[in-house]
Order: sequence, then structure tokens, then C-alpha cells
Amino acid sequence: MRIPVSLVALGVALAGCKSSVDSANIDTVSVTSSPTAAAVRLNGSAVGRTPTTIKLDRAKNYELQVGKGGYVTETTELKPRLISTGKAVEYGFPASIVVNLTKEPAAGEPGVPPADLKEFEKLSKKALGEEVAAKQAQPSDIDAAKEAAAKVQAALAAKEAETQARLAQLNKGIAETKSAQASDASAKDSAARLARLEQTYAAEIKALKDSQANAEAAIKSLAARADELKRRSDLEAKEAKAAADKSLAEIQKALEEQKAAVAKANEDLAKAKEEAALNAKAAADKAAAKANEEVKLLQAKLAEANKAAEKAVADGQVEAKAKAKLAEAKAAAEAKLVKANKAAADANKAAAAAKAASEKAVAAARREAEAKLAEANKAAADAKARAEALKYSEFSSRYALLESKRRAKAISEEDFKAALAGLRKELGL
Repeated sequence: MRIPVSLVALGVALAGCKSSVDSANIDTVSVTSSPTAAAVRLNGSAVGRTPTTIKLDRAKNYELQVGKGGYVTETTELKPRLISTGKAVEYGFPASIVVNLTKEPAAGEPGVPPADLKEFEKLSKKALGEEVAAKQAQPSDIDAAKEAAAKVQAALAAKEAETQARLAQLNKGIAETKSAQASDASAKDSAARLARLEQTYAAEIKALKDSQANAEAAIKSLAARADELKRRSDLEAKEAKAAADKSLAEIQKALEEQKAAVAKANEDLAKAKEEAALNAKAAADKAAAKANEEVKLLQAKLAEANKAAEKAVADGQVEAKAKAKLAEAKAAAEAKLVKANKAAADANKAAAAAKAASEKAVAAARREAEAKLAEANKAAADAKARAEALKYSEFSSRYALLESKRRAKAISEEDFKAALAGLRKELGL
């Protein structure tokens, strides 16, 4: 017989696991609320309105939501636990769950600030005499199953010891009564006393068998839950490992692509630098050659003009006007020569600037490539560290399960050591 408890007094940790096949592991739980007619959802699926009943598998954890328009929806995680009935220790979910809904404030009414809502809910539940359970991670379920199995075994051992002591006293009383029957004057009273003692003896034997049956059922439920926890833990560990491996592979692929891109960028930059240098030199050489040709041409014309002037002077035909034109032509030639020299200098300066810009671009591209490479290396190291952490998390969960089976004597010490060695070998520890 299971006793009712408040909603918040239950265990925690939501899971979407496969239901047990054994119907003995299924508990029927009634859900009521104040006010009534509140919608009930189990793991996100609607299951009716209060009052209603739900079926819970002891190998699973559940999320229960109870809500109604105008009231704050209550959410809690349900998991099986040990329940003391006074006569025995049972394992499972409570027989009933009572939910007290909090009315939402109407428009204009002061309400609880969102930041204080959790604290308010905790205080209001405490005022109603409800226990407030703290959330725990999945590894706590394995520890709880191990602890529950130990408590069931301890309770059964204490029950057996007490019963054996009472049976010894009853046996002694029965033997004394039988021994006294022969000499007892009132044989009828002795027979009645003997019958009472034998009836009490049979009742003690029955109570012991009932306790043993209850303990066996609890251990069976705990074993089913431990198997389900192992299955879920293994599945989550495999999925996490697969995700980590995939992430690591993607990072390594990206790293290789980044390295290839950096190599290609370096190659392209070197090529661009070479081409830029060649183009700048060619342009400078071409501009200088053109300027030199113009200079030579002007110098030739100047020489011809000087020669003509000298001839004219020698012939006595030079006049003031001719001299002026000669001076003008000479000045124009010299101006063009200065302009050509400036053009050559500008071409050389442009070539030097192009070379400097190319070298600067190469350096910037190299720094960017090195930064990306460092970032990719860091991401790969982080992914490797996450994979190692997942491996040790899986080892801890599976080790706890092996330890639980060893304590419950479900496996021998030799099997435990062999399984532990196999686990270490499997995970490379």
C-alpha cells in the first residue's frame, strides 16, 4: 500500500525512455488539484483533467504539468523512490499527487516580480506543508537506485533478525507448553495456549514472507530501473560521443581546408607580389625610356637650333627677332626636359609605392591566415577536450552501475573486476 504525498515532495529528472514490459513495474497514481478541472500533461502529452489517474513506469522519470486558465501552471519532475508504509519498505511512485494552483493576479493587481517567483513558490509550498525537492542531474538517479537497493536489503535484514528472535521465543514457548501438557491439570487451557502460540508463529512466518516478497519486488523494480538508466546513459553517451566525433571531424576538415587556403593564399600573394614588382618595374622602365627618348629628341633639336644659330651668326644674318626665337625655343626645350625628368622620377616613385603596398598586403594576409590557423587549432583542442570529458562521464556512470550491481550481489566480485577491466579497455582508460 503506497501513501499519498504532495507534488513537490517527489523526485526529479525528466526522461523520455522506453516503457518497461513488466506490468509489475507500473504504478497507477491519482492526480487531484485545487481548484479542480485543471489540465494534466505527462511528458508534454495531454492525459486528462483533474481528478484523473496516470500510469507511471518505475524504470522511467516523468515531467508532470498541471495548469488551468487564470492560474500559474505547476511543473515538476517525477521519479520513483522508497516509501515506508510502517510495515515494510516499498519502491515506486506515490499513490496520489495533490497540486495546489496559485491564482494569477488580475489586471491592475500587484503580482510577484518574475525574479522572485521561484522563491515565492517555494515559500507558499512550505506554508502548505509540502517538501521542496532540489533538482539533480542524471547521475544522481544511479546513485539513488544503488542507495535504495541497499536500504531495502538493510530493512529486510533487520526484519529477518527481529522475526528470527520472535520465532525463537515462540518455539521456546511452544516447547514449554507441549512439555507441560502431560502434567498440567488443565489440559484445555494448555491446548488453547499452544494454539495461540502456533497461530502467532504462523503469522510471523507469513509476515516475514510478505516482507521478503515486498523486498524482492522492490529489488526487481530497482534492477529494471538500473537497466533503463544504463540503456539511457549508454545511448546518451554514444550520441554525445558521435556528436563530439562529428564535431571534431568537421573541425579537422575545416582546419585542413584552412591550411590549404592559407597555403594557396601565400602562393597567390607571392605570385601577386612578383607580378606587381615586375609590372611596376616594367612601367617604370617604359616611362624612363620614353622620357629619355624625349630628352634625346629635345637635345637633338636644341643642338640643331644652336647649330643653325651659330651658322646664322657666322653668315651675319642674325637679327634681334631671330635671337629672340632662338632663346624661346631653347627655353621651351629646357622646360620639356625638366618635365621629362619629373615624369621619370614620378614613375620610379609609383613603382616603389606599388612594391610597398604589395608587401604590406602580403604581411596582412599572412597575419590573418596565421590567426585563423590558431583559432582552428584551439577549436580542435576544445573538441578533443570535450570528447575526453564525455568519455570520463560515461565511465563514471557505468562504473556506478557496476558498483550498484556488486553491492546488490547481482554480480560476483570476479565478474565486477572483469567488467571494470573491460570498461577501462573499451574507453581507453
